[in-house]
Amino acid sequence: MKLKMIAIALCLMLLAVCAAAETTETMDFQLGTSALTMKIPNSYVPGDLTEEDVQHDQVAYMVSSDSLLDFDVYQFTKDGLPETLAEYVQMEAEEFAATEVVTDAKINGIDAAYYRTVESYDGEEYATLTYVFEDGEDYLEICFWLDGENAEAEVKNILDTLSRK
Repeated sequence: MKLKMIAIALCLMLLAVCAAAETTETMDFQLGTSALTMKIPNSYVPGDLTEEDVQHDQVAYMVSSDSLLDFDVYQFTKDGLPETLAEYVQMEAEEFAATEVVTDAKINGIDAAYYRTVESYDGEEYATLTYVFEDGEDYLEICFWLDGENAEAEVKNILDTLSRK
């Protein structure tokens, strides 16, 4: 009986180690034509962009069959916009009636700013979290659509991999 209990305990420990070692496969994802990249789960694929999306500087829409979290990526020049990241994000946050605005964040040593708001899509309202970065003469935005109970943790896991190549 004792040997059986030890065998069961060893099997449970092996299962726990295997589960802890299991990681989501990721791929490098470049933010537009910028020098910024991040790792996203392999399950993400490009979603459809409309002509209107492209006219509004959207360069990617990423969606996953394994997650309710999806995100949009925008890249556009600073021409005619506030020159500093803080001023730009403050202006945009006011336009979108943001509920939280942070203009002096850093992610892996990269200057960042973000705001939270609620946006509508197909008649539904969704909480969003938009991060903004600078890359030379461009601004980059990632708008995360916070759908699902683990959305905030998924955003953090993705942003924790942000780097400049």
